Amino acid sequence: MLPIYQPYLPASCLQYAHDALDSTWISSQGVYIDKAKEKLKEVIGSKYLILVNNGTCATHMLALGLKFKYPNLKKIIVPNNVYVAAWNSFLFSGGWEFEVIDANEHTWNIDHSKIKDGGKDTAFLAVHNLGNIINVPALKKRFPEMLIVEDDCEGLFGKYDGKYSGTESLISSLSFFGNKTITSGEGGAVITADEEIFEYLNSIRGQGQSSMRYIHDKLGYNYRMTNIQAALLYGQLMILDEIREKKSAVFELYKNELSGIDEISFQQLEPGTEHAQWMFGIRLNKFDFVKKRMLELFLFENNIETRPMFYSINQHAHLSEIKSDNTVADLLNHQCLILPSFPELTRSQILTVTRKIKDFLRTSK
Repeated sequence: MLPIYQPYLPASCLQYAHDALDSTWISSQGVYIDKAKEKLKEVIGSKYLILVNNGTCATHMLALGLKFKYPNLKKIIVPNNVYVAAWNSFLFSGGWEFEVIDANEHTWNIDHSKIKDGGKDTAFLAVHNLGNIINVPALKKRFPEMLIVEDDCEGLFGKYDGKYSGTESLISSLSFFGNKTITSGEGGAVITADEEIFEYLNSIRGQGQSSMRYIHDKLGYNYRMTNIQAALLYGQLMILDEIREKKSAVFELYKNELSGIDEISFQQLEPGTEHAQWMFGIRLNKFDFVKKRMLELFLFENNIETRPMFYSINQHAHLSEIKSDNTVADLLNHQCLILPSFPELTRSQILTVTRKIKDFLRTSK
């Protein structure tokens, strides 16, 4: 079975994790915590960065940091077709009122042109679906009083206005899960340029410990990254250019092979942005849900794993009472399919995937 994703872990990358194991520093202390943190800060240009144990915890810390800085803030504008962790992270601690906006059928992200109130009492959660970047600097110009935070778990290494995604909002969360462009197995990070937010989040990540050891002055969590995770992350950062070159080649070949087919379209980019090239998706413009499922099954029977586009927010049982217009989100869920996108995907494998898709389109007319 050709998997939807598998991490790129050459020996040169794994040597740091082996070193961490040999050092016996296997928990949340060790030299690779700082090494990975400083390297990632250098790469993306972040002022402050906190490593945590996974991307969901990072997004929860994003929500906690926003509430800490603006305790009276209640309303947050959220997309209605993203991975469930983006919504859950704001619900863990409560106190948030969601304003849900439908997707844009061209970008597959939130349709932020539908924002009606972007004032100082409103926050906006930017989620970069599959790595397609929302132009946060442009949004800041349109709504100078609106607070913007980013779930950048899928958008890492994408760009807006020449800067890396995640760096122009109040707080951003990153993920290094096994299917992300760079991975530490699990793992995540929070980035911000706000020193007060950084100090608060850095404390609550480690049980809310004060400057005096074992004296805790706030409610905290155990969200710390381990030295082994950090060593793996550091190894990935050391081969980042190689990983990104491989991913770029995957995206380019898919586009070359599937462009010009009437039934297929791709995510469109917002002006001034660069796609992070995390996962490659296609939209089958004339499909309904049943036909898309038939294609999924056909590819599965040919040993090709695929993934659907996200479901709308109230399709999840614990979110079923949230009201939203799902017109476009449901359309995208019924028509979009995510294809294998990992760095070591070979030319032959990509040509097999695209050939099978073309075969299905030809025989299903």
